[in-house]
Amino acid sequence: MSLQTTDNTTSPRTWALVVWGLFIASYFTFTLTLIVAVIIAYVKRGDLAGTPFASHMTSAIRTFWISLVVGIIGVILLFVGIGFIILGAAAIWQLFRVIRGLIRALDSRPIDDPEGWF
Repeated sequence: MSLQTTDNTTSPRTWALVVWGLFIASYFTFTLTLIVAVIIAYVKRGDLAGTPFASHMTSAIRTFWISLVVGIIGVILLFVGIGFIILGAAAIWQLFRVIRGLIRALDSRPIDDPEGWF
């Protein structure tokens, strides 16, 4: 399977690596690159349909939205003292999904269950 498309555009693998790399960068840029990553994932998901990398876009989008919702819940629950636990668990969960996605993209493999929790 060739990773380069016939019209010399960016390969699907590169798009997956860019999205996961931006997710990792978001830990240092206070979510700015995370927003860029999810926009790219939405834009490229259709273009990557039929490739192993479409699952990466779906997984990245799902990771973003679940992280956002759980993060908001965690911030609200900071006022009753359990928000730190929820935010910590969400950060670990997100990091797991990002590292898994990055490894699978480097290996040119799809995400097995991009809509699942793990």
